[in-house]
Amino acid sequence: MTRIFTAAFFGLVLGLAGGLLYAWVIAPPEPDLTPASLRADHKTTYIQLVAQTFAADKDIDRARARLSLIGDAGSAQAVTALAQRTSASGGDAATVRALAALAAALGARPASPTPNLAPPPTETPVPTVIIEPTATLSPTLAPSPTTVPTLTPQPATGFEFVGKQLVCDSQLTQPLLQVVTFGAEGEQLPGVEVIVEWVGGFDHFFTGLKPELGEGYGDFTMTPGLTYDLHLVADPSAAVTGLDVPACPQDNNQTYAGSWQLVFRQP
Repeated sequence: MTRIFTAAFFGLVLGLAGGLLYAWVIAPPEPDLTPASLRADHKTTYIQLVAQTFAADKDIDRARARLSLIGDAGSAQAVTALAQRTSASGGDAATVRALAALAAALGARPASPTPNLAPPPTETPVPTVIIEPTATLSPTLAPSPTTVPTLTPQPATGFEFVGKQLVCDSQLTQPLLQVVTFGAEGEQLPGVEVIVEWVGGFDHFFTGLKPELGEGYGDFTMTPGLTYDLHLVADPSAAVTGLDVPACPQDNNQTYAGSWQLVFRQP
């Protein structure tokens, strides 16, 4: 009986040792070290690093190749959403600008074509133009989806306020401060930080986080009863003050809350 027990024990030990030898030495498992295997928070860091690299080298093909390694998490829509989340959580401004520029360069576009926004006028515009409601949502600022712009973040200083325009669109559910920023050549500029202040508070947002409305477009939701002052971080002299929620007329002699569109341009 003792011999049988001893033989079984040594057999078990030899079998276990052989299994460990095979699993650890002869045929160890191959670890998955690709970017696609990263945790969600590490993928976020990976995308931010790709965006910062793109901001430095402007190589969109290389950025696309790197993002393809993490699958859908690196799509244009995912990068846009990450830029919006980073901005909303008070993240680093340079990182938000880099993400916004990368999203614009990747070509995030709406499902159907939308009309272009005309370049800003070179002279003082006619003040307060009412835009009648249309079948499309809001003023659509996106360029044609057949082209993919390669715009860069805009730390550059020097902007001028071109003018403001009253936007009356009953399909908008909230009154907005809509900002559109242009470069000297008429191109829309993403990554421009905008500061909004009112009595008792302030906030900020960036252009380019809604590329389906245009690379130079950004907006802020207004609250009726408050008056807002607005300026660009890149050029505090580019400022507009005394902005409150405008009233838009309806056919029944009633009014509803309108929006303001403000246009800034580099000289």
